[in-house]
Amino acid sequence: MINLISLKKTNVLPKVKNLYMNEFPGYERLPFWFLVYKSKKENSDFYAIYDDSEYIGLLYLTYYKDIVYVFYLAIDPSQQSKGYGSRILQYLREIYKDKRLLLNIEKVDSSADNYEQRFKRKKFYEKNGFKNTNFEIAKKDIVYEILYLGEEVYEYEYHALFKSYLGRILNFIL
Repeated sequence: MINLISLKKTNVLPKVKNLYMNEFPGYERLPFWFLVYKSKKENSDFYAIYDDSEYIGLLYLTYYKDIVYVFYLAIDPSQQSKGYGSRILQYLREIYKDKRLLLNIEKVDSSADNYEQRFKRKKFYEKNGFKNTNFEIAKKDIVYEILYLGEEVYEYEYHALFKSYLGRILNFIL
C-alpha cells in the first residue's frame, strides 16, 4: 500500500536528498534546503513515498487555490518499472478528487538529446489521464509542456501559483 510520509515525520532525509540530487538535473532543482523550508509552510508538502515499510521515492507538492502542483516526483531506480508512478498518480487523484493536478515536463522535441526519455515521460502521463494545457513555459532555455488532470488550468493560474509559492523576488531570480 502506498504511503506518503511527511519529511517532518521520517528519518530518511538523506535518502530523499540523494534521490532528488541524482534524478533531477541541476537546472530543474531548487536548493534542497529551500524545499525543506517551504514544506514547513502551509502551501507545500515534501513526502517520502513508501510501499508499506519500503522506501520507494519522493514527492513534493505545492498548492494554490484548487490546484495541486506536482513539483517533484521521483521513484528510486531500484524500484522503477514496478508500476509505482501510476499507483502514486492514482492515489493523488483519489485524495485530491476535487482539485486540479498540474505538472511540467520537458517539451517533446525530436531534436533533443533525451528525446526518447521525453517521449516516454509524456506517454506515461497521458496514460494516467493528463492532458496538455494550451500553453508552454520557457525557463533557462528549456521549454516545458504543462500537463493537467481535471478541469483545465490556464496560464495566468500557473503564474499565480509560482508567484504564491516563490514570492515576487524569487520568481524573477529562478
